[in-house]
Amino acid sequence: MIRLLILVLAWVLLVESRAGARPLSGNACLSLLRDTVKQNSKIFLPDSLIQDTLRYEYSKIKKVAYRRKWTKELYKMIFVNPRKYNIDIVETENSEDRYKPYRGKMIREIRVKVLPPFGTSVNDTITYGQDSLQWILALANSIHQKSAERVIKKQMTVKPGMYIDPFELVQNEQLLKEMSNVDDALIGIERVAGDTTMVDLVVVCKDEFSWTGEVWSNFLNSVDMGIETKNLFKLGHMVHYEASYRGRKDQKWGNLIEYKAANVVGTHMDFYGMYENTFNQEVLRVQMDKRFLTYKTKWAGGAAFSRVYSSKTLVDRDITKPIESFNYQLWDFWGGTSFYLNEKFSYNRIFYLTGRYTGTNFVDRPLVTSDSNHFYYDRNRIMGALTFTKIKYFKANLIYDFGRTEDIPSGLSGTLLFGYEKSDFTEYGYLGTEWHYSWFDKYKDNFYSWYAALGSFWNGYTAESGVFKAGAQFISPLYELSRYRLRFYSNMDYVLGFKRNPDDYIYFEDANIRGFDTDTIRGKQRLSGSVSTTLFLPYIKRGFRASVTTFVDWGVLAREDKSIFKSQSYWGIGFSLNLRNDNLILKNLSIRFAFYPKVPPDAHLIEVDASSRRKTGFYDYRVYKPDAIKYE
Repeated sequence: MIRLLILVLAWVLLVESRAGARPLSGNACLSLLRDTVKQNSKIFLPDSLIQDTLRYEYSKIKKVAYRRKWTKELYKMIFVNPRKYNIDIVETENSEDRYKPYRGKMIREIRVKVLPPFGTSVNDTITYGQDSLQWILALANSIHQKSAERVIKKQMTVKPGMYIDPFELVQNEQLLKEMSNVDDALIGIERVAGDTTMVDLVVVCKDEFSWTGEVWSNFLNSVDMGIETKNLFKLGHMVHYEASYRGRKDQKWGNLIEYKAANVVGTHMDFYGMYENTFNQEVLRVQMDKRFLTYKTKWAGGAAFSRVYSSKTLVDRDITKPIESFNYQLWDFWGGTSFYLNEKFSYNRIFYLTGRYTGTNFVDRPLVTSDSNHFYYDRNRIMGALTFTKIKYFKANLIYDFGRTEDIPSGLSGTLLFGYEKSDFTEYGYLGTEWHYSWFDKYKDNFYSWYAALGSFWNGYTAESGVFKAGAQFISPLYELSRYRLRFYSNMDYVLGFKRNPDDYIYFEDANIRGFDTDTIRGKQRLSGSVSTTLFLPYIKRGFRASVTTFVDWGVLAREDKSIFKSQSYWGIGFSLNLRNDNLILKNLSIRFAFYPKVPPDAHLIEVDASSRRKTGFYDYRVYKPDAIKYE
């Protein structure tokens, strides 16, 4: 309803301005692009693409809107004045390069500048006119909660008196971007006049509008609608509520509420609480975690408790769609330490040792015996992991998020997993290994990665409930087609379960074939692949910029003893229109159309859905609590 109201109000203003607005010609847009996009040096425009065009369009809208009192108020509620200057240019580079000249210098002080959420950029801190800020300032206390500078400083691990470490500053910038109340962040360095040994840090954070919403629907029988405040009490706390409807499920209506408090009282401990009662599950969960925030974080760990009143999944078991729901409680504790190794070939190398305990106790369960209902066994599991990572980050744009500056990981991660589990009737050991590798070529602007994992429980010398996974991903350079920009994306994934229980299967997920939702197709092994293209359009109309994604998804499921290449293939073919407008409160909308040439009885030939959720696609190399390799 909120999104619909905003779009209607925006439409009224746009219609009012249509008679007086004269759009820029195609040659003028091309001239702007040629002036601002340096093709040979791989410099691209982020979200403020063709800002001068916006300024012309919105000046006309504003002129018409100010003719009447009510349209003037609508203008202030929906739009902000575009910036006078367009300097949001992102150059593809190693993220540490801009800090390396200051390595070893002492930090004298840290200054924080918080920008309002609309019409501002961390790369452009020019003071804007009062017209663009009047509405925000007038309603700041009741609608938008401006982030407190002290909260921003507490989130950082660097403090005055410490010495500049380029990689730690890169990771601190990422920590700020992860805050629910921060849309973007940039850490700059200023020299101290008269002292060559000291510098000041200037932290520029652009606020995320403290109230926002999201929506997803397939336009048939499913819808999710959520509302969220991201800066409760100006502390960066997040509260999220979501209502859902599933017309084909036994429980049609559902509710979800989440509360997250990051960096509680400056300890870098994060609290998370959640209650969900949907068609999927009814779960109450609380947890407290301190993560490995940067490579200098020596100790990390946490604890969690879950009361699962009804669920179709288990935290410590690979089962996707059981016949009966589970009712259990789960205790979860983990901890770990890190050891920094010397930097080599510009890679930051870290070694981690982590451990975890989980205890699963069923509150209500069917009769269990030594050869039946093994999923319902009470059990205790201890897991350990030795992990080595080497990592560096690059900055680029126009990959996943409309040109927003993105941190692209390039590196290697290798993990050795080991564990022990004791249940009502069984005792198992566990061994596994998992590897990830990715590479970003800053000269060609392409990205590729691969991963492989193998793990199994062991009953003496016999392997049980094993899984093998492998996959690869490739993202092409950004091709230039006149005023357009184009990228190709491809990936391939394979999952094989061996010595699995007879009732343990895998299914197609949204990551395999987009929107292909079925419970009737299952198997013990799965091969899937996808090829897609995203065309970034150069046009901006009334502040809306767009990209078009086309995709072909393919997948096949087979029994463990059957060739994957002789089994039935399933396809998904479609496209999505992705819209973004930084001058509206709700910025993102993606509408996807998909066609499936062959479907089972419980699926549709055509699927349409709309979503306001952002897409991300890079593997996160940060180490967390160890777990057995998932069969999914």
